[in-house]
Order: sequence, then C-alpha cells, then structure tokens
Amino acid sequence: MAIEDDTMCMHYTLERLSDIKTESDLTEFKKEIKHNLGVNEQWRRDNPAYLELLATEDFDVLRAVRTTKDKYVRRALEKSKNVSSASKLLGLKNYQTLQNWMKELEIEDNGR
Repeated sequence: MAIEDDTMCMHYTLERLSDIKTESDLTEFKKEIKHNLGVNEQWRRDNPAYLELLATEDFDVLRAVRTTKDKYVRRALEKSKNVSSASKLLGLKNYQTLQNWMKELEIEDNGR
C-alpha cells in the first residue's frame, strides 16, 4: 500500500473517531474495521500481480494492461464452457478477439 493510501486511511479513521459518542458507536466502528480488513486481505490475495506492479518504482502501463488482460481472460475461461461464451462474458464482440488475446498471452485453449 502506498503512503498516500495509508494517509487517506488515517484521515478517514480520525473522521470516524470524531463521530463516536457511545459504546455502541465504538462497537460498530470495530465491526467496520474488521470487515474492511477482510475485504483488503481478500483483494490482496486476488491481485498479487497487480500489487507487484504498483510496488515498482517506474510503472509500466503496458505490462499492467497485459497482466490485467491475462487475469480476466483466465477467469472468463475458467467460468465458461467454451471460448465463445468466455468472449461474451468479457464483453468482446466476437470469439476471434479472445483467441487472438489467448495467443498473445500464451494461454492454451485446452479443448474449449
């Protein structure tokens, strides 16, 4: 997480703390924190390649696009019975586009 993200989180925390007037407010805030930590951890587990890209000093947008495209193509293929349905899931106009992406990303068809 970038310093800017940490700073933003701390500003939010300070703002929320000023709203706490009762024990039940504090209990609700604790629940909110636990929930948000879980969401954050799940996001980190789901996006390791993206986090790795953000950690580098010089950001290569083309590599980020390729990584993102690869992740979405693999997820769509896992959730679909064939390339045609995966291409629809991705919002592509035809399956040939997905086949071209798969070739570019070196993703095997595996009989789809």
